[in-house]
Amino acid sequence: MGIEYHVAVHEAHWLSTEKLNTCLADLKYPVQVIPASPADMSKPLQDNPGSSGLTVALNGQQIELEASIKQLRPGEPFAYGLKIDKSKIAEGVILRPAGIDDFVPLDLNEELKKIGMNAPDFGYGDYVVSITFRSSVDEYRAGFLLMAGLIRCADGLGFEFDSASYGGSSFAETLVQQAREME
Repeated sequence: MGIEYHVAVHEAHWLSTEKLNTCLADLKYPVQVIPASPADMSKPLQDNPGSSGLTVALNGQQIELEASIKQLRPGEPFAYGLKIDKSKIAEGVILRPAGIDDFVPLDLNEELKKIGMNAPDFGYGDYVVSITFRSSVDEYRAGFLLMAGLIRCADGLGFEFDSASYGGSSFAETLVQQAREME
């Protein structure tokens, strides 16, 4: 089990790895993204093929983050959720997905409305970065600082569905504070 945090960024604000790393350094966040190759520094931020998602350095220590970067495309949801029969939950039935038919596509804007956001406006071409955290304190620290940087450097929206929380700069500050408390 893990907990997922997300940052959504409009396509017009999406950064290259180099620009993100420069901004992270300007913010004095001790985290940097390590691209798959030096040539990828000037390209838009992307998952590292052959890794669990993103490789970062936190205070010089290399850390693999379980992450995905998804650009929203027509006909492709940002994620899938478990199809839930509420009558089964009321009966105390434990749900176990058995196949593809047990999942439903999720619309980012609809999911954000469910946690209280009034008028989300993400569309095709925009990006969603998702990081799954499990138990490593260093992963949490690196991931929280990276996500705070994406919010601040790319005018992103951070959110976490389980606690129904979301926000811009204030959400980023909360992530930074949590990362500092883990030191």
